Amino acid sequence: MNQARINGAVRNISGLLFRNRYFVIASVVIVVLAASVYLLFSSPKYKVSVELDASDDWELLTTAINELRSETTIKKAVNALGLQVSYYHKGTFTTKEIYGDSLPIKLIPGKSNFYTTPVEITINLINGSVCRIDQDNVLIDAPLYHPVKYGSLRYTIIKGPAFKPIQLPLIVKLTPPANLTEHFSKSLTAKVLSSNTFELSINADNAQKGHDFLNKLVEIINAQYAKPSSPAKPAVIDATLLLKLNDSITYYKAMADKYHEQQAILNNIKKPRQMPKRRAVPVLVTAKTALTEKERAGLNALTAVKAYALKPNDAFVIIPDNHQVSDYRIEALIQDFNKAQLNKQRVMQDSDNADASVYAFKLELNSIKEALVNSITVKEQKIRNAHQVKDVRQLKYIDQPKDVEQPQDSVQPEDVDHPKDSKSIASFLSLQLNDSIAQIKALIENKQQQYNRLLHGSGGQDPAPRLIINETWHTRESMLSKSLLVYFFALLTGLLLPVLLLIINEYITSAKKKPVQ
Repeated sequence: MNQARINGAVRNISGLLFRNRYFVIASVVIVVLAASVYLLFSSPKYKVSVELDASDDWELLTTAINELRSETTIKKAVNALGLQVSYYHKGTFTTKEIYGDSLPIKLIPGKSNFYTTPVEITINLINGSVCRIDQDNVLIDAPLYHPVKYGSLRYTIIKGPAFKPIQLPLIVKLTPPANLTEHFSKSLTAKVLSSNTFELSINADNAQKGHDFLNKLVEIINAQYAKPSSPAKPAVIDATLLLKLNDSITYYKAMADKYHEQQAILNNIKKPRQMPKRRAVPVLVTAKTALTEKERAGLNALTAVKAYALKPNDAFVIIPDNHQVSDYRIEALIQDFNKAQLNKQRVMQDSDNADASVYAFKLELNSIKEALVNSITVKEQKIRNAHQVKDVRQLKYIDQPKDVEQPQDSVQPEDVDHPKDSKSIASFLSLQLNDSIAQIKALIENKQQQYNRLLHGSGGQDPAPRLIINETWHTRESMLSKSLLVYFFALLTGLLLPVLLLIINEYITSAKKKPVQ
């Protein structure tokens, strides 16, 4: 009996699904398409790796790995790179982290900041110098390079390498160093490749950020284990070698002195022969007189009035304060123009059908405006052409003949060119001597350093444990396993959701059709 009831229910559900098969198919297609869009626009993840060689001074390779993965080292790297501040561009379907040279702006945290939970700030650039900050739904407009204080946070927003006046909204996330240290400690992995080589890897949203973090870790460890040694005087000094070095230094110094003497001789040969001094002769030239104050004031007034007259909306023509046109015709035209403009405005306000009158006034205004502009132009040209032309005396420099003897106390003018027959051979030899002197100075310095090291000992560094980067690379994490899982759940949801909806609908429909007892 129960089996027959179960079989009947299964047949009912199968029939229900068959009758609504297009609805089920559409549901599956829609959910699968939504899953595809999610996978297409999801932010990629990167696995950043670096291969390191440990020097022979490391007793155990695991010691170097533990030092790199220690909480203290990771915290130093986070603080040195400023990784507690992360930047994201929010798009339509995804949020992408940006880093390094891709940053349009940068947030510089203050020294007295205190926050134990992540903080999210949205920054919108209003223009090239002001940004709008959205923090906890509180909007603040702050100029760039201006300190901002909100709650327990103090920071300054500055321009980044990729700054543009128009940018997409930028999301800035402040993460406490303790949270970052814990995250990087869990993400950082190491793999031993040989007796002195191992691989260090970390997962990151931005490949360049991961590379910089791993490089900073190696840099911190190398700086921590570097041990400068104090100079120690050698027990036995080779007197013969010291004597040879001293003789060599003396020889090169004598050669340098000889080269300097030769260079002084060549410098005297290179000096150009002085040409005769140019003589000033007064000549007559034609010149125009300068504008008088009255003429200049008149031109300024005409220019100001002309600017009003040329406005396209037929504004009133105004003579600015402290300006005088000093022309009866122009003043009369200005009065006529303003009067016609005033009458046109009165007609437009007082009459409902003033199109014909307004058109007539416009014709009159255009005629007056044309006459006014022409009068101003003629007046300006008349003022400029009214300058008197006269002959004035000016000094003109002429060259003296080369056979004229120059006074002994004369000074050669600075603008006199060197003669074309300069001593090019002497110049070439002088350049060669300069190169030789530079080489000899380098040899003397090298010999002197050898002499000092031999006499007083060298101040180098003692051998210390050191990590050397062999190779760095990054790979984008495979999305295959994630894609299969997402598509499986999408298919399951696309099938179960319409089945559940159809069963509920069938139950409600049957309950309504059931006769009341």
